[in-house]
Amino acid sequence: MDASNLQLILMNYLPGHTEKAKEHLQAMENELHAGNGLFYRYLHADDFGKPESTFLICAFWYVEALACVGRIEEAIKYFENLIKYSNHVGLLSEDITATDGSMWGNFPQAYSHVGLLNAANRISRKLDLPNFY
Repeated sequence: MDASNLQLILMNYLPGHTEKAKEHLQAMENELHAGNGLFYRYLHADDFGKPESTFLICAFWYVEALACVGRIEEAIKYFENLIKYSNHVGLLSEDITATDGSMWGNFPQAYSHVGLLNAANRISRKLDLPNFY
């Protein structure tokens, strides 16, 4: 299983209101959710071995998927928790270790920040908040 399959919900291939989307999200959670909103990309061994840290953009995809299926309170809770993994000036790394919250991988990581922005936008649209552009 690979967290990139959350894109099926985000891109509306599995519309959020359907049972199929909700079941898909539940299956992803059961295998890849590390707690506190953190999400592994996958758990199988690759060229570097088994993943030891979570992949931050996947966590933001997870937040978006939660919002898409109507689990907005959870999306907000996890979004607020993920922001805590930034440093003192708000920068995010590529990976976060689930056990101690330490930053790993590329830093700062652009697509972690893009994930944050997309998740914030998705939540605000679900809450019917105004756009800021």
